[in-house]
Amino acid sequence: MSSEASGALGRPKGCAGHLRRTRLRLVADWRLSWPLGGFPGRSPRKRWIMEIRLPQAASSVIANLNKSGHEAYAVGGCVRDCLMGRTPHDWDIATSASPAQVKAVFPKTFDTGILHGTVTVVIGGMNVEVTTYRIDGPYLDGRHPSSVKFTKSLEEDLSRRDFTMNAIAYHPDTGISDPFSGTEDIRKKTIRAVGDPKARFTEDALRVFRALRFSAQLGFDIEQATKASVQECARGLKSVSIERIREELTKLMLSHYPEKLAMAHELGVLDCSLPASARLSAEEAKRAASRLVSCPKHPAAAYALAYISRPPDGARNSVLSCMESLKFDKATARLASHLARWGKDPIPSQAYPLRKFMSMSGPENFDFLFGLRKAAGDAHESVLLPLIWVRRDKILEDGDCLLRKDLKIDGSDITKQGIKGKAVGEELERLLDLVLENPKLNDRETLLKLLGK
Repeated sequence: MSSEASGALGRPKGCAGHLRRTRLRLVADWRLSWPLGGFPGRSPRKRWIMEIRLPQAASSVIANLNKSGHEAYAVGGCVRDCLMGRTPHDWDIATSASPAQVKAVFPKTFDTGILHGTVTVVIGGMNVEVTTYRIDGPYLDGRHPSSVKFTKSLEEDLSRRDFTMNAIAYHPDTGISDPFSGTEDIRKKTIRAVGDPKARFTEDALRVFRALRFSAQLGFDIEQATKASVQECARGLKSVSIERIREELTKLMLSHYPEKLAMAHELGVLDCSLPASARLSAEEAKRAASRLVSCPKHPAAAYALAYISRPPDGARNSVLSCMESLKFDKATARLASHLARWGKDPIPSQAYPLRKFMSMSGPENFDFLFGLRKAAGDAHESVLLPLIWVRRDKILEDGDCLLRKDLKIDGSDITKQGIKGKAVGEELERLLDLVLENPKLNDRETLLKLLGK
């Protein structure tokens, strides 16, 4: 796709009852505004033919299945991302071939979801998931179909998917297959459920959160009927594992449009999905939604910012309690707790207090903490932040000593001077403080002279 193109996605045409297939045309249209990887140039009266460039492995899978008499298309998120000018993370192929037929075509495969028709093909050093066209049976657990029925119809397979933008297929020869007008919804920046939104969300409750997460990642609006069903079906999230909820929430908070967190609260999604200790009040959600926009894109920083104003949970750190209830790994939970502790108050701007702050909070954490304070938006502090950053750069460039391990003497030097036990650590701390105030004192002979004084 030319980066100079400025175009609109045409709605595929076709007769009723037949799958509409057309090579996607990008027609010049100055009115169109794409959110990501867009078409910024103005080139009226020009027309482009959209040819998605599949990686060689995916193209080979489709070609080999076709040679064996089977249909095969790239489907789902990879097609959506290409239409938006984004680079897909992986490529999924849907086919009319049964799993057994897929394995007969390729010499190296392994089962990854054989009960649901998915086989992974290893080709050209790449793993490509290939799934047989299917119709899902009842979703008895609110997450997974209790059974699947294989079909020969691509349209039936696309009809079971969550959103129209994810129900688009592509073939290198025949182009786009779009029975649910997903390309049109991408053009309109709209998230719309395939068919009846309540039915889609009742089948798989996690789709409720996915709608919000996609909205935050892509900057799309949720279509009115779909949005109403998000609110109506939010209670179904109570049956979804906390690990999956955490994954979707984290992606939302780290997205391009984290302000959608406020909408997640308004629609009842947060109250229905989060453990009691991790639920955000309306005020917390609104404040976090506005501040996350400029927050460092790291889970620990994002959650520290969201829960930073909470009082202690009894004797426990409230942020740590929240992170543990969301089943984060210990390292991330502890980092979030640490950032919340040190990120509550303004960073000192003077050199000595700044070096002391970096020493006590950990030099490796300073950039996170600076980002948190910047996101906090304190008017007085905002004026000082550029100066703080300049001084931070100079401290690091000069190699100023910030930690006990960087002092030019250690505990053994102190014990040789007759100082024992706890006094050794206390003396090291005293010397470190002197060096933080005056970095030039970090000289072995100078420090030895300062012992005990």
